Amino acid sequence: MRDYHSDEIGNVAILGHSGSGKTSVIEAMAYRSGKVSQIGTIKQGNTISDFDEEEKKRQSSMSLSVIPLEWQNCKINLLDTPGAYDFQGEVQAALAVSESAVIVVPATKGLTTGTKQAMYRAHDKAKIIYINNIDYPNNDYHEKLKELQEVYGRQVAPIQVPIMENNKMVGYVNVAKMEGRRFEGKETKPCPIPEGMDDLIQPVKDMIDEAVANTSDDLLDKYLAEEPFTKEEISLALREGVIKHSLIPVLCGTDAIGIQQLLNSIVAFFPAAGDTVNSFIITNKQSGEEDIAGYDEGRPTSIHVFKTIADPFAGHISIFKVVTGHVEAGMKLVNMRNGREEDFSKIYIMTGKKMEETGVLYAGDIGAVMKLDDTHTNDVLNVSGYQYVDEPIKFPQPYYGKALKPIGKANEDKISAALNRFLEEDPTLRFETNAETAEQCLYGLGDIHLTTVVDRLKDKYNVEVKLSDITLCFRETIRNEVTHRTKYKKQTGGHGQYGDVEIKFEPTHDYDTPYVFAEEVFGGAVPKSYFPAVEKGLAEAVQHGVLAGYPVLGIKATLLDGSYHPVDSSEQAFKTATLMCFKSALPKANPILLEPYVTINAVCEESYLGDIMSYFNKHRSRVIGQEILDDGLMKITAEAPQAEVMNFAIDLKSMTQGSGYFTETFLDYEYMDKYLQERVIEARKDKVE
Repeated sequence: MRDYHSDEIGNVAILGHSGSGKTSVIEAMAYRSGKVSQIGTIKQGNTISDFDEEEKKRQSSMSLSVIPLEWQNCKINLLDTPGAYDFQGEVQAALAVSESAVIVVPATKGLTTGTKQAMYRAHDKAKIIYINNIDYPNNDYHEKLKELQEVYGRQVAPIQVPIMENNKMVGYVNVAKMEGRRFEGKETKPCPIPEGMDDLIQPVKDMIDEAVANTSDDLLDKYLAEEPFTKEEISLALREGVIKHSLIPVLCGTDAIGIQQLLNSIVAFFPAAGDTVNSFIITNKQSGEEDIAGYDEGRPTSIHVFKTIADPFAGHISIFKVVTGHVEAGMKLVNMRNGREEDFSKIYIMTGKKMEETGVLYAGDIGAVMKLDDTHTNDVLNVSGYQYVDEPIKFPQPYYGKALKPIGKANEDKISAALNRFLEEDPTLRFETNAETAEQCLYGLGDIHLTTVVDRLKDKYNVEVKLSDITLCFRETIRNEVTHRTKYKKQTGGHGQYGDVEIKFEPTHDYDTPYVFAEEVFGGAVPKSYFPAVEKGLAEAVQHGVLAGYPVLGIKATLLDGSYHPVDSSEQAFKTATLMCFKSALPKANPILLEPYVTINAVCEESYLGDIMSYFNKHRSRVIGQEILDDGLMKITAEAPQAEVMNFAIDLKSMTQGSGYFTETFLDYEYMDKYLQERVIEARKDKVE
């Protein structure tokens, strides 16, 4: 592969729901362009992009992969993406480095949620819709066109009508040019438009004319005057409309035919990386000043790492996009995050998992480098002295969590080390150990996400674990004020032990603080030298409440009175007296369990609003606000008991057919429902000392 410059390079994300045929279409494009000599299949597990063993086993993409092709003297970097919602972090990374997107849509009846989600995520990209598998039984290309236009309106611009024989696509009519083409092997040959297709062609021609008319005032005037557009006007309007995101050409075919037209359209309609339409904002890290830049080869070198692969054998592979300038083998670049210089002694072009060494990559291109010392996903690396960084990729936050339980003792010590590899690869994973429960907790975007990690842990690193529910950490407090006096007296021969305290306990309702200590002792009944001992006893006492042994929050303890012995009193005696006083007093202060509450901001289409409101009402939650966002989506804000929304990531996906998303933050602790409290206390009986 020769060296390509920014005006010859295009980066195209391939999007669509699981099973739409994205990987197969990419495989066909690689074959048609001469990249591979034979087409791999998902069933055989030999496609270029699904090379991970877990992907082969599940027959589904789980991570993005890059497949560079050459077509019409251009380089097209295709980015294959997963269709499942749980791997949306990979889609975000792909879209962050792509100027354009191809949405692969099956010709089956109805627009799937995956299609709608892909269209939404690529709203700011130049797009082509590819209706796939139109020769499958019961598939209907024209019905699909109608559905697309009903949802996306006049921007939908179909440019083909398939020529079908015996339910097989044997050619097509290029409606924009009103020319017939018939497939002959790898080539297409001109042919007359078959008779009897007028009723199929005219509605598509009307769609094109309507879409073209809306690209400029002059063309709209011509359309209203019922003057026909020229072929040149249509071609120019289509390209301009695609680049401005006002038109979406629609093509059709299968994963075997129609591929040449798809490749031709990518080159004809999509912008090159170096086009000014792809300008973006960069920020000087030192001064904070912003500047408008593009994929400009004239600037100093800057790259953005958008994907990391932690290979057990090859080590770290950092996949990057050249933002400005060019990268040459042998260069040294500085990581803007940590100031560390990294050695780019060798650079590579990646095709799936295959790495091909290259000498130089120019702005807008995608490459890879191995074994950088301290570089991670979202890092920007520049030549020394160049201080600009671009916008980081905004990955979805992981809120769905499960506890990891090692299967057998041999796996206990290996979990963290193995998981660190996956954390390096996937920014949508989070792993932490709960100090209170000693549980190792893994958080992701959903159940498929986490079960995939578990399967890969076993396959790649021979670490076996199972998933279980995370143990929630409740708290205790009191609702009433109580005053109690406790005398601790013990004689053991020699010096004894004597401590006498009278303490008032009352609620503060401030659950950010376990306790507040105060003293109102008069006349030296308890010497000041023992006040710290009383507070130490209190600090130890609040670690375990009287209901279920959970830590206590939100109380104030005021030392009112007491007595001491000049010989037998000691710090330890007053500490013990305080502990005893606490345990005796709190049951009289109307103790109650506290449960953690979270604030959830859920975003969805208006049609799902009722389902989400109903969900919150059924799960002891309070809806405190609704808001219409700029893009027409609805945001619902609710305050919910954490115990009720542990599976909200999965439930929201189900309620919104995968299109909804949310954020979650800790709010505070609140009184627990009486009946739930009884169940929690009962379950904790054998755990409380």
